[in-house]
Amino acid sequence: MTGLRLLHSWLRANDPGPIALLEPGEDLLVADKKIPAVLLTEPLAEIPRHEILEALGLGATEIYLHGEPGDLSKLVETLEVAGITKLREASRVIKPKSSFSADDVPHSRRDLFGMGASTLQLPDDDMLPEDRERLALTRLLQAEGVEPSVLADTPSHGLLLQTSGCTACGVCVKACPTDALELTYTEIGTERRISSLGIVDSQCIGCRKCVELCPESAFTVEGNTSWETRLADTPKRPLETIPTVKCEKCKTFFPLKEGGTLCKTCKATRDNPFAIRWPEGVPKPPGLNF
Repeated sequence: MTGLRLLHSWLRANDPGPIALLEPGEDLLVADKKIPAVLLTEPLAEIPRHEILEALGLGATEIYLHGEPGDLSKLVETLEVAGITKLREASRVIKPKSSFSADDVPHSRRDLFGMGASTLQLPDDDMLPEDRERLALTRLLQAEGVEPSVLADTPSHGLLLQTSGCTACGVCVKACPTDALELTYTEIGTERRISSLGIVDSQCIGCRKCVELCPESAFTVEGNTSWETRLADTPKRPLETIPTVKCEKCKTFFPLKEGGTLCKTCKATRDNPFAIRWPEGVPKPPGLNF
């Protein structure tokens, strides 16, 4: 259960209008005495951005942030670029009319399990946080009648990736949690083929798994994709094309530019069949000489 899950169900059931979020240690003061104050059990900066956006889509017409916002300041700025001022870092203070803890939200059991009259859907906890943020922001822009193009210069969490030196091993494709990367093949006879690596920029969530796990360190990060790109349904962008040839021993394909008829592993085994080789890229324990 997420940090604001109980609050989400309360917002969905009560449609309260503006609310204020107060982090632990903040005085019980909000921007308006009519605004209910939600007492957080964790620092404001630790509340994920997608949960704040989801709260705006479930009945909170405005959210006042009381405390150190941390990364939420970027979310405030992003919404302001889109002309949306529903998320505010609090300034004026006055004692609220009511307050309750985010872990002790006052609503019925039926509302808690989404059985009330509201047709709004609670967020899907099985979705990745970055995809929840993307979905919630899309819905908010649609509700406000704002085109994603206004965020063309606003960076998202997605990465603008380039590659050089790819060997078409496929590690990055298997590691990507959103299937943003894809290897395709064009067969040229039975022994050769053209391998092409591409990326769908709108699906990249910036996890950096491809960058960190690539055995050839082929990836470079050129910056972040814009929110316009992240919210769109972009076509696949080519990254690199690699002519490959089939290894005559293990039958895997390796880059043609390496030369010969054996891949690196089979060539090393042929050249020194009785050697003990430590895997490339893996640190050796102290005192190990091979």
